[in-house]
Amino acid sequence: MRTFRFSNVFLCAALAAMMSVSAFAQPYPPTPYEEYDSDKDSPTNVDYVTLKTGGTTMGYYALPDTVYHPNYVTTGALTAGFWWNWTNPVYPAGGPATFNKPAGANYVTIRYPALGNYEINVAEHAPDAYGGACLNDSTVMNVTVVSPPSAGFTTPDSLDGCGSLGVLPINMSITESVPAAMASYAFKVVLVRENINVSGARTALIDSTVVSDFTLASKGRVGSTAGFTGASPNFDYDFNSVSIDVANNLRTKYTYYLVPTAGVTGSGIVSAISHKSDYLAGQVNGYAFTDASVAFVANPAPVTGPIYYVPNDFNY
Repeated sequence: MRTFRFSNVFLCAALAAMMSVSAFAQPYPPTPYEEYDSDKDSPTNVDYVTLKTGGTTMGYYALPDTVYHPNYVTTGALTAGFWWNWTNPVYPAGGPATFNKPAGANYVTIRYPALGNYEINVAEHAPDAYGGACLNDSTVMNVTVVSPPSAGFTTPDSLDGCGSLGVLPINMSITESVPAAMASYAFKVVLVRENINVSGARTALIDSTVVSDFTLASKGRVGSTAGFTGASPNFDYDFNSVSIDVANNLRTKYTYYLVPTAGVTGSGIVSAISHKSDYLAGQVNGYAFTDASVAFVANPAPVTGPIYYVPNDFNY
């Protein structure tokens, strides 16, 4: 067996090469930012944003001119003196948007205060040394701010079933004003089975199981994930219950609960758009379910007892 030994010089050189490759592997603007629309004047794309309480803030980069900033895409370096003017010429009644520039000159955070459509423009300005008043045409971005997603069961409770009810269809309705191609959702469905008494109070927990878990990383997608259908703004998630049967010869209750998946702050649903809208917030917010549970009860048929009578020999 041949043993290879590497000198410290070789290791340092290899590490330097790896660091160099790593440095060049980081593009600017940094991930996850990507080009909004190749048509800078009349874009057809829309940036959808979920409105949060107090307004929603998102971050944006404007790609600098490559003539004046030749190293930007590989190193993030900007030529000094250039600045970018962000404006909001079109906004809804609750607008306009407000701008803040906490970092590099070509980066801005924009706060959207209300539902509706915004037009955001940006223009790169050169300092006097490079022409000064020589202004670039504005780049246009269209932004639509929508309400948070709402979701809940629409299937009614069934608490008076006699004996086995079999398998029942269950519907969850989701509302969000986004295209179906962007409609995807994170939440969990949990089933709790229990025996209950005549007052409906639990006498024994049979089990608690996760029926489905659409995580933040693998959301349920309209049109591609089984059970998710619909068109904006009305979407559905449909699935079947287990067989609703009597267990232990006692009243048996089956309750399906909607609960947040892991990593969510609060108790509710997360959409792809609301998740994206939390990018700068540092946490992923869930939006409360409108109806978070649906219950079914399988009641055992009563067992008729014997008849009691005054015996014939009572006074014999």
